[in-house]
Amino acid sequence: MRLQTDQSGFSIVEAVIVVAVVAVLGLAGYAVYNRQNTSTNTQTASSHTGVSDTATAPAISSSGDLDKASAMLTQTDPTVSNASDSNQLDSQLTSF
Repeated sequence: MRLQTDQSGFSIVEAVIVVAVVAVLGLAGYAVYNRQNTSTNTQTASSHTGVSDTATAPAISSSGDLDKASAMLTQTDPTVSNASDSNQLDSQLTSF
């Protein structure tokens, strides 16, 4: 006569090993994805702006520098029109 054992499913050790393997693979995949995504974004940003990776902005060391930077950012030049944007908008409106 055969002895009936009450074994079914995975043991806790097997389940922990599976979880550990999946975690290691997930972390490795995330590291590769993050490295690839970061290098792609850096290349895209520098190609669009024409600024190299080594270029740095001047440091703001006083509140006067901060005021100058703020004034430069809020300054508008009414003599400069952005014709390419308006032409693009006109072409998009006519396509509807």
